Amino acid sequence: MKVIVFALFMAVSLHVSQAFAQDEGHISRVTQEVSMEIYSPFCPGKTIAMCPSPNAAEVRMDIQNMARAGMTVDQIKEKVVTEYGEEFRLVDPPLLDNVGLMGLLFCGMLGAGGVVWMWSRRRKGDLPEVTDAPPKADDEYVSELRDEYRS
Repeated sequence: MKVIVFALFMAVSLHVSQAFAQDEGHISRVTQEVSMEIYSPFCPGKTIAMCPSPNAAEVRMDIQNMARAGMTVDQIKEKVVTEYGEEFRLVDPPLLDNVGLMGLLFCGMLGAGGVVWMWSRRRKGDLPEVTDAPPKADDEYVSELRDEYRS
């Protein structure tokens, strides 16, 4: 009987520890996700996850406590942004912001290709013309080598 009670106790404790570990993993993922999507008010240009400030660490702990309390990612983001200000919300730039840059890159590549093409056309005249005719026999040494080769 003691063995059955012990086995039952071990099974329940193992199940509880696995559930706790899964819950902690979920809380960690939520904390990481929220921390990467909000700029830090303590480190300009960095997210809360990247900021080494002790104040940012406190915000991360607050986020973790909110996740532990059962708040969703969106609720946590809204609460943190409401507390620190809308300017700390991380937003993707509009797609049209990169159109000018892409156009400039395309024009630059097109221009570079044109310069290479023009340079190769101009340099083509500098190359000697290739013919099937034998070279001129004005050099005695070359003639001598040719005669030795043929014999």
